[in-house]
Amino acid sequence: MDLNSQPHDVERGNLDSLDVIAQLAQRVRAKLPPEQAALAVEFTRQYYAEVAPEDLAERSLDELYGAALSHWHFARSYAGGAAKLRVINPRQDEHGWQSTHTVIEIVNDDMPFLVDSITMEVNRQGLTLHLIVHPVMKIQRDAEHRLVGLARQRDEPEGRFESLIHVEVDRRTDAARLAELQSGLQRILADVGAAVADWAPMRQALVDAAGQLQRSAPPLPAEDLAEDLAFVHWLADGNFTLLGYRDYDLVQHGDGDALRVVPGSGLGILRAGA
Repeated sequence: MDLNSQPHDVERGNLDSLDVIAQLAQRVRAKLPPEQAALAVEFTRQYYAEVAPEDLAERSLDELYGAALSHWHFARSYAGGAAKLRVINPRQDEHGWQSTHTVIEIVNDDMPFLVDSITMEVNRQGLTLHLIVHPVMKIQRDAEHRLVGLARQRDEPEGRFESLIHVEVDRRTDAARLAELQSGLQRILADVGAAVADWAPMRQALVDAAGQLQRSAPPLPAEDLAEDLAFVHWLADGNFTLLGYRDYDLVQHGDGDALRVVPGSGLGILRAGA
């Protein structure tokens, strides 16, 4: 292999991607009113900036344009806090573009675990994931949550980071199965949001548990207790993904003991019912 050819190949791939994005920008300017076009062009540039050249090459310019502008319109209003999600089978007569796949569009506050969680839910439902586009944009919104600007650099002071996720999966035409995909993803995204939002109090609960062990040590050998405390501190130091927490009381039930949920103690994915 001629190693000197590698930079040339990579550079050519980047130029191909830039050329596609330039063509998309030209189409946006031609089709949208001038007062929308500049912002939509920047949105489209950021939307496809990190997509692999081979993924862009597999799709027509019409399809790339339709997907970006569909997500652009979907993201123009978003209040944050909970995921905004839709599952569609794009058709030219209804959506202005078409795809051979079922398409998932998501607008969400930026946070960890989104893509992995979405991928697991798609796989759980027996679908193949054909494409995922996941730009993280720093979006500026007005008091009515309308998109009014996009930061070109991540360190610009104005705006809030949002994840825009476009997923293409095997086409589903049955309405019940489309609804199942929508509800499954909505549930997963809600779980991710709860786990991320409650990470700090769940970590504090681990620290508090370690303190309680030290103050009221169970009848264990000292070396066993030290090992238990070290493990709890290791978990709290970011070595474990905390998903849920809940307190239980040990109560007498019939002829034996039972655990009873402490009301209001649930955190993360265990918020519900506690």
